[in-house]
Amino acid sequence: MKKIIFASILISAAATVSAGDVIDSDSAAINQGIREGTQVRMEGEIVQSLGDERYLLRDRKGQIEIELDDKLTADRPLKSGTQVSFTGEVEHDDGRSVVEVDKIRSIKGAVGTSSTSIISN
Repeated sequence: MKKIIFASILISAAATVSAGDVIDSDSAAINQGIREGTQVRMEGEIVQSLGDERYLLRDRKGQIEIELDDKLTADRPLKSGTQVSFTGEVEHDDGRSVVEVDKIRSIKGAVGTSSTSIISN
């Protein structure tokens, strides 16, 4: 019994994210309740622009809205089909989950001409 309790404590400690850490995540985990303010790293495909610096992103687990300041893309909107990798902060607003993007990198279908380019640093 002591081994089970000890193992549970170790698993809980390993799953805890300290402030400032960036965790690999996906849309399903965020929509199921990753805490607001958590820094996440994700990748996926832009499905569509939602206007006002917002995009719908599809990853391997579903879809999520991301908010992307125009200055991160040099004022060029991302096109549907663009594959991106990014870090950002989870926000929960009016019952929906959003990731506010801090840094983004295009993987494929970039706004530029190369297949891999840094959009922001």
